[in-house]
Amino acid sequence: MSRIPAFLPARRRLLAGLALFGAALPLAASAAPPDGLALLQQWLRDTHGAQADFTQSVATANGGTPQVSSGSFSFERPGRFRWVYLKPYRQDIVSDGSTIWTYDHDLDQVTVSSQSQALGGTPAALLAGADVQRVFRLQALPAQGGLQWVQATPRSADGSFVWVRLGLREGARGPQLEQMVLRDAFRRTSTIRFSAQRDNPSFPAGTFEFTPPPGAAVIRPGGA
Repeated sequence: MSRIPAFLPARRRLLAGLALFGAALPLAASAAPPDGLALLQQWLRDTHGAQADFTQSVATANGGTPQVSSGSFSFERPGRFRWVYLKPYRQDIVSDGSTIWTYDHDLDQVTVSSQSQALGGTPAALLAGADVQRVFRLQALPAQGGLQWVQATPRSADGSFVWVRLGLREGARGPQLEQMVLRDAFRRTSTIRFSAQRDNPSFPAGTFEFTPPPGAAVIRPGGA
């Protein structure tokens, strides 16, 4: 069976991670720093694409040693992304906006899914640019660890996770998404930290396309 990483739910596990969100003060008062919702709205408005490295740690409810993986991530709205796990094993998750390919290198197996069916109210829907406020209930959380936080809870009870929290920092060039924390239906908690980010880069042609390697097994659940 293909090993599906915790971040992007695919069938039994997470596939695949961002489409979230008067009285005048006395002149002497300083303006309050923006909360997580304000930073998220600005990030969504200004960031049409990005690429970054990531480290992901998955902890189970009963403790134990967390599972750690790392790789790279790119996205371009609307709906296109490439999430690549490099360690401890290689797996590519690629979307062209309508189809998602999940390629497990060790098994030489490709799973093909329709994006409209696979994303739904998942963390991938946030990154892919879905109508967040229609799909999620959003709540600003207290600042922690130098980040402003937003919690997104799926409005549908059919999803594979309970909530996702996004940690943003206000930088010199605008808000930066630095962390995502996800709690799934099995009480696993995944923490994803982004680094070496580049906002709104120019992507080479074919970045968000995928062709199954010759000889790879291709699986299409439900006739996707």
